[in-house]
Amino acid sequence: MRNLLLKSLLVITLIFSVSCSNDDEVRTTTLIFTPTASISNSETLTYNLGAFGDKNLTSILTQANNAEVSELRVNETTGEVYYFYQPQAGFIGHDFVRLITETGPLGSPESTIAMQANIDIEVSY
Repeated sequence: MRNLLLKSLLVITLIFSVSCSNDDEVRTTTLIFTPTASISNSETLTYNLGAFGDKNLTSILTQANNAEVSELRVNETTGEVYYFYQPQAGFIGHDFVRLITETGPLGSPESTIAMQANIDIEVSY
């Protein structure tokens, strides 16, 4: 009788563990790349991030600290997203910007990060 009770408990435990699994769970992969760009303090960096289905899904997560210009622009013809950076006058050193592209409405619970670019910008004379 005890053996039958143990087997029954084991079967019930297995049923609950299988029924509680979430087969609808979506697994995503985030592409992370960390390029280094070098420019002089009189130049403007233009970085092509590529074309995405919705140009509004790319945003600046961490803004560059020493920038006169740090912004995303879209080529309306090709759909490619570009990051533009121009250092503040007289700035020499390293700056950093983090850009992300999401898969759904920005900031929504359904959205996941598909691409993250951590760009280290080296500014020289």
